[in-house]
Amino acid sequence: MPDPVETLRILVEASVAMAGFSGVVVVFGRRAEREWSQIERARLANLLTTRFSVLFLSLTALVLLHAGTDPKITWRIGSATWSIIATYVVVLTARRAAQGPRDDPELPNAAWIVLLLVLSGAFVLLSVANAVTMSEFWPFLAALVWLFALACYSFTRLLLVAGRSS
Repeated sequence: MPDPVETLRILVEASVAMAGFSGVVVVFGRRAEREWSQIERARLANLLTTRFSVLFLSLTALVLLHAGTDPKITWRIGSATWSIIATYVVVLTARRAAQGPRDDPELPNAAWIVLLLVLSGAFVLLSVANAVTMSEFWPFLAALVWLFALACYSFTRLLLVAGRSS
């Protein structure tokens, strides 16, 4: 089995790198002829929220492990914290999608939004189960990887929009 500490360190490094690339998005996204659209601002907010959540949760787990906390307790704490953060983000995203403009050409179709929300909800349920009964590393890691994937999606969408408008 891979070492959880080393795996978390890889996630920390990847999160920091992706957060740094967010600056690239901002530079490419500057357009003289118009400001950022509402959907672009939402994607940037999602990118930063997911990226820093992965960073925060990974570092918190590393601190707990280095402090001598039982790994099972560390995975429970991490999964519970992730569940709270993710539930907040899922509710906020669902509300924003329901209230947002429907005529924005950059808005993904409703099926894609529903799919992402359902998958996020499934990871929340897995994390709650891990926090309550399982106490394993893999569900915590799966949730962090899911956050990382969502950040990559937001990053890609922002780069594609910036590339078309420059």
